[in-house]
Amino acid sequence: MLVKKLLGKLHRVSLRGKILIAFVVIMTLFLYRVSFSTKYYIVEKHGQEQVGTILQGAHNYFYDKLENMTYLFRTITTEMELRDYTPAQMAKVKNKVQAWPSEIRPDILFFTDKEGKVIYSKNNPEPVKDIYQLDILKLATMRGETSGIEVLDKQLLEAEGVAGNACINIVPTPQATNLNYTKECKAMAMMVVEPVHKNMGIAGYVVLGKILNNNNTIVDNIKKNFGARSTIFLDRVRIATNVTNDQGDRATGTLLSDPVYDKVIKKGSKYTGRAFVVNNWYVTAYEPIKDVNGKVVGALYVGTEEKPLLEMQQSVNNQIRVTLAVAVVVFAIAILWVYRSVVKPIHNISTGVLHIARGDFGTRFPTSQPNRCWEIMDCQQEECPAYNNALIRCWLLSDAWCRHQGNNCGKPDCCLHCDVYNIYSGNELDRLIDAVNFMAMFIDERTKAMEELNKQLEANNKELAEHRDELESQKENLLQLNRQLEESMKALDHSQNIIYALAVAVEAKDPYTRGHSERVAEYSIRLAKRLGINGDDLELLKGAALLHDIGKIGISGSILRKPGALNALEFQQVRKHPSIGERICLSLKFAQEMLPIIRHHHEHYNGQGYPDGLKGEHIPLMARIIAIADAYDAMTSDRPYRSGMPREEALRRLREGAGTQWDPKLVPEFINLVQNEFVEEVAVSKENGQFLR
Repeated sequence: MLVKKLLGKLHRVSLRGKILIAFVVIMTLFLYRVSFSTKYYIVEKHGQEQVGTILQGAHNYFYDKLENMTYLFRTITTEMELRDYTPAQMAKVKNKVQAWPSEIRPDILFFTDKEGKVIYSKNNPEPVKDIYQLDILKLATMRGETSGIEVLDKQLLEAEGVAGNACINIVPTPQATNLNYTKECKAMAMMVVEPVHKNMGIAGYVVLGKILNNNNTIVDNIKKNFGARSTIFLDRVRIATNVTNDQGDRATGTLLSDPVYDKVIKKGSKYTGRAFVVNNWYVTAYEPIKDVNGKVVGALYVGTEEKPLLEMQQSVNNQIRVTLAVAVVVFAIAILWVYRSVVKPIHNISTGVLHIARGDFGTRFPTSQPNRCWEIMDCQQEECPAYNNALIRCWLLSDAWCRHQGNNCGKPDCCLHCDVYNIYSGNELDRLIDAVNFMAMFIDERTKAMEELNKQLEANNKELAEHRDELESQKENLLQLNRQLEESMKALDHSQNIIYALAVAVEAKDPYTRGHSERVAEYSIRLAKRLGINGDDLELLKGAALLHDIGKIGISGSILRKPGALNALEFQQVRKHPSIGERICLSLKFAQEMLPIIRHHHEHYNGQGYPDGLKGEHIPLMARIIAIADAYDAMTSDRPYRSGMPREEALRRLREGAGTQWDPKLVPEFINLVQNEFVEEVAVSKENGQFLR
């Protein structure tokens, strides 16, 4: 019920108000959409693409360090031709790896026999053999040289004397599940194993490892190279990082948030998006770190603070708001122009039509062009543009009808051929107002004529009061005459006037086609008579021929008057005029039978025409007749881009197109018509479109 009331109120809002409401709604939705889009493209899409690229670079850098360790270690063992475990050889290996760069310099170095039991350790002269059971050693016994990530337990770290540096205090972290222990004493390490060969077999293995706990060299270099914060996680504990806490210290020991932990550690998938890191929101990217067995043991993180991206979004939004403000001003000016040029004249028409409906037939509507034929009526008046102007011809008489060169036209639409009208009639809306004014004047004249007739009837009734029988007879005759006059006026109003007005409205857009519709109608009627068509069908054909190009009202005048050949887009627009003409005439009751003729007069006999590609006998007969007449007149008439061709050339082209473009049975009839009945060339007046024999 509420919606119905609101719709009712909206329906009563003026057109200007509706335009303003629509503008406000559109601008609001547009502003909302733009704000949403800028956040998506700048904060989310751009930010995620950026950190995704950085993560790939960080991944390459991280595993490049492991590859460097493997390569350097392989180089050492190859150069030394390691064959046995002498103290001198072990010391030499130790000295060489100690010279490596700090970011890959190993914290652990030990030698094992071929069963994997430790023989010598760099950090522990008396290693405990049973606790050095590593997955990477097991893999090395199967495939030789091996490298990868290994998680070292607390016992091994203590045995190697590095547990103190590796242990990390756990810090409770927002949006992360707290652990049930306070210190992480396991360590993530980059491990490399090289076999020691002796007598064509393996005598043992050399193992080295770089502990990543509290080793911030890699993450700092990632930040330096890629401009993003970086972290290495062991399980959910941050073991190496350049992310800082509120005090500005490294946030080592803080925990991975639960949503990221579930996706990266538990499911082994990458994560890209917003994430709460320690104490702030970041645009982040995580990828799992897997050990030598493919098990996820931690994560590599890169991220940039969200704040700079939000500031960029706000800057873009501010620029958009300024642009929208300018657009609002421009649109307001456009609305004012539309109101004055369109809405106000339409309002004047609606108000005036109500006056006409109430019987005020003297109503006239104001237009932007004051020179209306049916109001001036006489070119000898000073307000007429043709007054004392030999360059402008006017065919008006003081009796409200028009004439040309001294011959009465006898039709009210002849005023439309007047130069005064064609030059000064304004735009299409002004012409619509002129047409309504003409209708009002026509009704007013007929009403006055009817009033005069009624007065005459009343006088006759008084004179015939003594002769009742004769009076009744005359009264019946007069009433019959009255009905005939009313029917004639309605028929005239609904058919001939509208046909002529519509046809002339088309030709007013293109002066080069003036008289084209009348000539096509003349050719079509003559051909139809040769085919045995007569009576009402001839009138139907004539009306359809006059209106066959009415759809060109909807085509841009610049296209119709273009002096050169049309391009593909322009030709596509012109091809729409048959269907546009059908829609225009759809609401005209008298033109219902003409609709298929108007729509299909550009169909080809072989089905290659438009708009529906009808073929052969499926094309209405009258449309096939008009198609031939239309083509012949077009070929023999001048156009902006060419002169009309001779009659024989046009007839030759009709013969060539018979059976493809035109009906092969009708083309010979038309050619005989032109050659036999039109022995003398039909001279066509290019000024008024009338036929002169």
